[in-house]
Amino acid sequence: MPIEGKVVAIMKLPYIQWLIQGIPECIVAIVLGLALLEKKLVVRKALIPGLIQAIIIFLVRLFPLPFGSHTLIAFISLSFLLSYFSGSNYSKALIVSFFVYTALGLSEFIIVSAASYLLSLPVEIILNKPLLAALVGLPQVFILFFLSFLVVSFSQKGEKIHF
Repeated sequence: MPIEGKVVAIMKLPYIQWLIQGIPECIVAIVLGLALLEKKLVVRKALIPGLIQAIIIFLVRLFPLPFGSHTLIAFISLSFLLSYFSGSNYSKALIVSFFVYTALGLSEFIIVSAASYLLSLPVEIILNKPLLAALVGLPQVFILFFLSFLVVSFSQKGEKIHF
């Protein structure tokens, strides 16, 4: 909906999608971020910041903001949460957040495209049905968790990842 020449979007997240996909996705984003920053995998340390991130994203998506603003705010809040909960400096957390969102975006693109092909449904149909979108989006949670495990495994074998 254009307002004074700007494209704004209300991207309200349905509760079912937030519960099934949004909360686990935010928790695993923190898990991956902490794995990259701390070189260890501690899921329970990611629960509180993951829930905070999920609430931030849910609330931000209620507002009519210019296109891309929701993602930018989520990216910045992830950086702050990673910095605060890991004790790392903000610039490291910012780089890690960029990697996390890149991994999330790529996995989502691949999974939604594959689901569209396998289910013979257009992407628009999948994304417009909250329960279906949430279920199709769940595999990316597992992919990011597996990626977290790989990061920790490689860093413990002496192959450091520098950020």
